[in-house]
Amino acid sequence: MSKLQLEHTNQSIALVANTSWSIYNFRLGIIKALITTGHKVYAVAPRDDYSDKLTAAGVTYIPIKIKAHSTSPFEDLKTFFRLRSIYKRHRFDLVVHYTIKMNLYGAIAARLLSIKNISVVTGLGRTFQFSGVTQYLIKSVYKLSCFASSDLWFLNQEDRDRFVSEGLTSEKDTFILPSEGVNTKRFAGTPQFSENKIITRFLFAGRLLKDKGILEFVDAAKQLSTLEKKVKFEVVGFVNPDNSMSVTLADLETWQKKGWINYLGSHEDIRPFINRADCIVFPSYYQEGVSRILLETASMSRPIITTDHVGCRDVVDHMANGLLIPVKSIDHLVQACRLFLNLPAEERLQMGFKGREMVKNRFDERRIIDIYFNRIFKAKQHNQLSNKTS
Repeated sequence: MSKLQLEHTNQSIALVANTSWSIYNFRLGIIKALITTGHKVYAVAPRDDYSDKLTAAGVTYIPIKIKAHSTSPFEDLKTFFRLRSIYKRHRFDLVVHYTIKMNLYGAIAARLLSIKNISVVTGLGRTFQFSGVTQYLIKSVYKLSCFASSDLWFLNQEDRDRFVSEGLTSEKDTFILPSEGVNTKRFAGTPQFSENKIITRFLFAGRLLKDKGILEFVDAAKQLSTLEKKVKFEVVGFVNPDNSMSVTLADLETWQKKGWINYLGSHEDIRPFINRADCIVFPSYYQEGVSRILLETASMSRPIITTDHVGCRDVVDHMANGLLIPVKSIDHLVQACRLFLNLPAEERLQMGFKGREMVKNRFDERRIIDIYFNRIFKAKQHNQLSNKTS
């Protein structure tokens, strides 16, 4: 049982992340479960289009200003003091931190105020891509924040191993949460493959960042655009001008004019686009925790082409529910697309069905919520949840 377990009901619990969007889209299930069992739930995050949605879901929203992509120590110090001020004012019973900056500075702020807190490492991002003094400082702060966390959670074994090997924590002080889960009832698709299907649609969906593999996707589309078979490469997602790794709208317009891709814009609900796609292509080399888009895709019974990379291979068994390729390999990506194009309709269907079966068995949101409650609360709390949601 976890050392942080809370002793009584009606706890005040704060979820802290670098966007309201991520709290709403990735953690709404656990929010509803906590509210259902009598807890007061807070969300601490910068204001965006999803802040009001959190309030409508019954959450007390607390805005905070942060510069998520800044490497300035002065900005980071401001983040620390803003978090500390919020925690001191509200005195939450438990704080759950997500995303890198909140893990780094939120855990220390909570520890100084003797507030129990969890750091959930949702992926390493570019944490270890710096060098010299910057890398030394990041590791030093992370080591301190790991010590300050009442519980340290990872979404995959490889990230935990990396932290242990870097000397930031010990394995006995960590826990693996098998992804943040996906609502398999909401993400349920109807495959419509047939031997007479005229067009095969490959879809890239998610943040349009270079290290998510958007450039490799476009290169593959360029090479396959001359195929006799009718094939479309479609893109759904948003650009972020503040992120140096993001492609631009001008890039997307250029690629579309050349006939390589069809950019479908940015949408709140990705399900219709996954549902009309034949295969989701996600050639990421970003340090994912467990890729959300791949969980949603597999849950909707769609085959996947992705990289044999941390956070991606966790969702795909090669040649079972998709294809794994080496990172940054255009040749292998093109070969995988060609292989998929030549698969009989029945094999495509079976890939999709196996993906959904995997997600239901390993990554269903209800299973993840059960793990949260078992880890945080006494068995009594967990039984209360089960009785109310059964």
